[in-house]
Amino acid sequence: MQPKLIIFDWDGTLADTTSPITRCFQATFAECGLPVPDSETVRALIGYNLKTIVSRLAPDASEDTQTLLRETYTAHYLNPNNHNMRLFDTAIPCLQTLKQQGYWLAVATGKGRTGLDQAIAQTGTADFWLATACASEQPSKPAPDMVFKLCDELGLRPSESLIVGDTTYDLEMAANAGAPAVGITTGAHSADTLRQCRPLAVINSLNELPELLAGFQTA
Repeated sequence: MQPKLIIFDWDGTLADTTSPITRCFQATFAECGLPVPDSETVRALIGYNLKTIVSRLAPDASEDTQTLLRETYTAHYLNPNNHNMRLFDTAIPCLQTLKQQGYWLAVATGKGRTGLDQAIAQTGTADFWLATACASEQPSKPAPDMVFKLCDELGLRPSESLIVGDTTYDLEMAANAGAPAVGITTGAHSADTLRQCRPLAVINSLNELPELLAGFQTA
């Protein structure tokens, strides 16, 4: 199996944002006067879109309150003074290597379009991506729609892509689309949790990905 397209999740896969996202949700709930969710509860939901996360964290809140939570979170997270968009040190070298080797690169994320565009601009990674998909424009993971959108845009079948992500939602999205996947332990879900989705492999760092792909090519 040799993919043409590598589709990356963003938060927890390319960017070290799991803790900032968790803190931002906790600050949001405190500001809105609601019980603050514990870190593990938030962490387990990272990867869904914002609406789903809020509804899971505040299932008994009114729609108006859930709207307020989403707006407050967005205001905090997209604040230009909120320096929360740090890529993992291994991200750029990995992307450079894969691009040099001829792989096409794309992003499928639970972020909204504004958040994704801001993240790409802040990290200077725009030149790497042939296409991007986000949860404000497609159904949230684990639905397969983001994979379908990216593959349709680039003229590929899902089976010609490889999804790389740190949550079971990424791996389930891949399975639902008929695409292979690799889990990575740098974000929200543990290696044992990721292995329950039966990915091709579970890696501990992005610097392992080029070698893993080379092994697929040899095989």
